[in-house]
Order: sequence, then C-alpha cells, then structure tokens
Amino acid sequence: MGRKKKDAPDTYDLSLLSGKSYQKSNSLINAKGRSSLMAQKLFAIGIQQAEEDERGILSATIRGTDLRRIFGNTNGSFYDEIKSLVEPVKGRPSILDWRVVYTNDTTKEIEAMNVITDCKFKDGVLKFRFNDKVNEQVWQLKSNYTIFSLTETIPLKSIYSFRMFELLKAEYDKQEWMAKKKGTYIKDDTYISEVNLTDLKLKLGIIDPSASAIITEALRKENPDYKKIEDAAQLQKDAIKYKRFTDFRSATIDVAQKELAEKTSISFDYEQIKEGRGGKTTGIRFFIYQNRKNPIEEEFVEAEKEKEKKMTEAEKYTIAFQAQTLLGTEYFTMEDILAIIKAADFDIEKIQQAAKLMKKTRTAIENPTGWMINAIKKEYSQSQKRTTTTNRFNVFPQNSYDFEKLEEELLDN
Repeated sequence: MGRKKKDAPDTYDLSLLSGKSYQKSNSLINAKGRSSLMAQKLFAIGIQQAEEDERGILSATIRGTDLRRIFGNTNGSFYDEIKSLVEPVKGRPSILDWRVVYTNDTTKEIEAMNVITDCKFKDGVLKFRFNDKVNEQVWQLKSNYTIFSLTETIPLKSIYSFRMFELLKAEYDKQEWMAKKKGTYIKDDTYISEVNLTDLKLKLGIIDPSASAIITEALRKENPDYKKIEDAAQLQKDAIKYKRFTDFRSATIDVAQKELAEKTSISFDYEQIKEGRGGKTTGIRFFIYQNRKNPIEEEFVEAEKEKEKKMTEAEKYTIAFQAQTLLGTEYFTMEDILAIIKAADFDIEKIQQAAKLMKKTRTAIENPTGWMINAIKKEYSQSQKRTTTTNRFNVFPQNSYDFEKLEEELLDN
C-alpha cells in the first residue's frame, strides 16, 4: 500500500506570512461548497497577492519558490502539488471545479458560481484569475467583511479547521462590532452562535450543494427544507461517511476545536441542540472567545527575537562594515557609525532608509549623526515635510561617545 499523501505539512516558514492578511465578505465566508484544503490556502494567499488590471480583471501571481517555503515543501518541485490541485480526480474537485453557493446580501439573491476561472503553472510561477463575481467579495471591501491573518489560517491542517476558523472568526468579529456599537462591549467576552447542523455540513463541504439541482433549488428559499437537502445528499460520499453525529463531531468540530486553540486567536466550546422525540441533534451552539494572542505568530516573533540575541560578533562587525561603507567617513566617525547601528538595532535596512532620506533633505544638517539617529528612532518617511531653509528641527546637539564602552555595549547586545 502506498504512503498516504498529506494535505498539509508539519512545518511552515512564516517569515513570508508575518503581518500579512486577507479579507473576505461575510457572504463568501458563509458560502456553501466543497473544496480542498490546499485550494482554500492558495485562495487566501492569492487574495493577499491579488492585483487588478485596467480591465478590472482580478488575478494573483505567486512564485512556486515562495509556496515551497510557506508550505515547508523542501523535496522536489511544487509542480506535483499544483498538478494534483488543477487536474480533476474522481471524488476530489480541482480548484477549477470549486463552486460555491452563497447569499448576495446586496441583491437578496442566492448565487452559484465557480471561484477560479483559469489557472496556470509555468516557469515556476502560479497564476490564477478570480471569477468576476468573486471580485466584489474579496477586493476593496468597505463593509460586511472579515480580515484574517495568514499566519493563523495557513498552518491549519484540516479543511474543517480552516473553514470553522473563518466561520467563527467572522461571527465573533461581527458580534463584537455590534456590542461596541450598542455600548455593551465587554473585553474578552464570549459570543454565542447557533448553526443548523445541515447548514454547517453545507458550509464545510460535507454536503456538496452543486452536486444536486434539488439542493441548489432548496437553498434558494428563505427557509430551506433541510430534511429535503439531507435526503438529496444521501448518496454523496462524505454525507454518508458523516451521517452519524458522533462521526461528524469527532472528524470536524473536535479537530477544529483543538487546532484553533493551539494555532489561532480564537477558541470555542460547543453543545448540541436537540429536538423531537429521542433528542435528535439538529444544530450546534458555539461559544466563541479570544485566545490571549495568535500562538503561531507569537511563537514566530519570539523565534526572531532569539535569532537576534544569537547574532555573532562577526555578524555585528559585518553590519558595522556595511554601515561604514554606506555612510562614508566624510561626516561620520566610527564612533558615530556605532551609535547609529545601536539606534537601528543592527538593522542595516533602517540605516539605508535614513541615509537615503538624509540625502534628499534640502535643509542644512548641522549634526548628521543626530539626524540619522532621530530619523531611525522616529521612523521618518519619504512623505515627511521638508523646508528649504535651516531650522531648529534639523539642528541637533553634538554627541560625545565613550568609544570603548559603546563598542562593548554593541558586542554584548
């Protein structure tokens, strides 16, 4: 028997994702449809990378090398991963087959559509184009949308964890916003959301609405007949697999509960909603609350701090040499350069940016070292207003340094 292929790796390189986010309309988040975990992740990254051309076509271009780093794929190329995503296989939809049914809150209609219209992987670059109808659900949104951090969604290993996170995060943010608007907001409050069990299965892709015209038609009604939907889906593979609530719960909700608590900024508890004779489970009541922080992002930041602490003396001297070469010795002594390095926390890019801005400044700078240090600490930008005459803003008192003490501090940093 061949080894089962994982849909998500165990390791991720978050350096390309830190601080990056994507947004979706709440209508699209609550859309019903079936897709793979990789399709969801590429869609999320694609939204963050999306660009609109002069014709209004929204598309994403992602380098395969970046995808390999992000997903921890260190062996071979990313071609096989993309090929398995694009080529349809029996029982598994391709990214081009990803079809959703969602409620258009503006027109009060139910729409069914493919999310991606075309996809190409060539010369190590993945390109795909969004359906025009999707554009308004992910691009330049002004209301009724939710923002997600890529460092929260990408590390999730289950498609159900991914979808549950988006659904519950959207609900949490919506209720928090409403509480603030009403003046009833309580920090670290718990918000409650009730979901019909069949509706949840549709949103998780366990029941595929696009596989049956009966289901699609039933969803067009304001109050869908969920029993009719369940009956129409009784031959669908996943619907059969998770027909028993205990099987559904263990494979979806319990998995998501554990993953979200470990990797995202929210956690949840839940209870069954039962009705009728025998207490049949018809829905789920979720209790959603905040984690202290995004654990994955926090772990990444701490790792970066540790990396900085372990900077060797040789690396520090290399940065000092780079800074000296960049700034020159006409206006800066070695003591000045070391003081600037310390102010920049050994970040050569901050020094480069400050030096670039100083060259563009048209005012007379009496103390270049003081100007550089102030520029770095106050994060001057290129939009900073500048005047054409000398003023007190650019006049700094001359600094004096204990060179040996300063060098010792730098090397001990």
